[in-house]
Amino acid sequence: MQRPNSATPETPKQADVVIVGNGALGLFLAEELIERKTGSVVVVGPDDRDAGASKAAGAMLGCFGEVTADSLRTHASRTRFEIGLRAHERWPDVLSRLEPYSKTGSPLQTANESHVVLNAIGAELDTINFEAMIKALDEYGKPWSEIDPKEIPGFKPRTDARSLRSIHVPGEGSVDARGVLAALEARLDEIGATRVNALVRRLIKDGEAVTGVELADGHIIEAGTVVVATGASSEGLVRTAAEDLELIPMIAGLGFAMLAKRTGGEPFRSVVRTPNRGFACGLHVVPAGNGREYLGATNRLVDDISSVTWVGDARYLAQYAMQQLDEQIARHEVVSWLSGNRPVTFDGFPMIGWLPLDGLYLMTGTYRDGFHCAPLLASHVANELQGQPGLIDSMFNPVRRPIQVRTVEESIEEYVVHSLAAWFETGAEAAPQMTTAQLAAYYRTRGREAFEHFGTDYAFGPDVLWYAEGSLVGGRRIARYLNRLRGNASALAPVGDTAGAAR
Repeated sequence: MQRPNSATPETPKQADVVIVGNGALGLFLAEELIERKTGSVVVVGPDDRDAGASKAAGAMLGCFGEVTADSLRTHASRTRFEIGLRAHERWPDVLSRLEPYSKTGSPLQTANESHVVLNAIGAELDTINFEAMIKALDEYGKPWSEIDPKEIPGFKPRTDARSLRSIHVPGEGSVDARGVLAALEARLDEIGATRVNALVRRLIKDGEAVTGVELADGHIIEAGTVVVATGASSEGLVRTAAEDLELIPMIAGLGFAMLAKRTGGEPFRSVVRTPNRGFACGLHVVPAGNGREYLGATNRLVDDISSVTWVGDARYLAQYAMQQLDEQIARHEVVSWLSGNRPVTFDGFPMIGWLPLDGLYLMTGTYRDGFHCAPLLASHVANELQGQPGLIDSMFNPVRRPIQVRTVEESIEEYVVHSLAAWFETGAEAAPQMTTAQLAAYYRTRGREAFEHFGTDYAFGPDVLWYAEGSLVGGRRIARYLNRLRGNASALAPVGDTAGAAR
């Protein structure tokens, strides 16, 4: 039997609320519920958080730094973006509350500004998203300024990867993700939450209600409410109680990052990043305190949740960090390798809300935004658990038709642009006489063939199309979901004015 944390000598047998998952979402929710005096709260999750996203997070407090050309284009996308905007306003209070519990020896906030650099490595997609970022900053009346890339502290890329433009975004800094998690745990121990160091094997079901959880060692904790917040593994756990529930499918987004100690040269004092590019979140460096720097991050949609890092991803991150950010990174000392699985939904939107089984609530699908949005989402979920109005749009309820924000042709063109960005960033080579237009035509053909194969007019995001087109397991899984969706056309109503029917 796995031992619970030191503040809990025995694993409890019952609780008013059991939160499955001890990442940022689960811990912030536990704190919110305890502060509201909602009853006994138990958080279950392994101390090592193996394969979890929170333990590997760079924890950039970025809203506009994450903007792409699609972020504000539709109502659903804008609504998701504004969740992050509202969450950003809560972080000063969060840090003030948690700082007394920190044992890192450095402030939990590691930077209070960002610099976004535009180089020529990531192809046209970088320029598109860079310009979209500036447009969004202006639309929301947020401060920014153009800056000479040479003036960014620590930023000394190789000459052939030099930045063409850069902007300074004050207020979009970062926090020490691992320090915040540890401080949250210390605070929870003090205010009366119970933390259990264990895995949950299955949900306990009684009729049409979930009444508790069974741990890996067979111990059962009865609960009035169970909240599943286990990131990429959430769908699998929910299906232990509701196998036929028509949930939006969840895909694991395996990411890799490094925490390294600087050994020479000028340190970074701000977040420095590229725009989002090539099926991922762009290249970035985040000050991490105590002379360390976080280098991130890769993104690869995979068939199975794993904490194993691919050699190719490690090479990619190390090589391009020292080329595009600072040549001195080649001499950094690696403190730790970080890998985790982001919870990626089929339609790219969160799954947050009550499920059809009484007593079961789902809180996942935040992709890259979970750590940043956790304080706001904790208040939203606590409201809903108490029967009060929520703080985010109900369109993100887990049982829904997939939200549609693009046409098939738009999806194919996005796939082409992302594929070209990944091609050039990774230094891939074709025959010398092959033009960029010919490469684009090749990817366009692959995208169209994928949609013809699936026989659907539901338009995937570029990362999901890449996964569906490139993985036999993934393709079959998505095909099965689309077939079920056709058969349940009347069972799941479209959500809002942006949800499309997958035919």
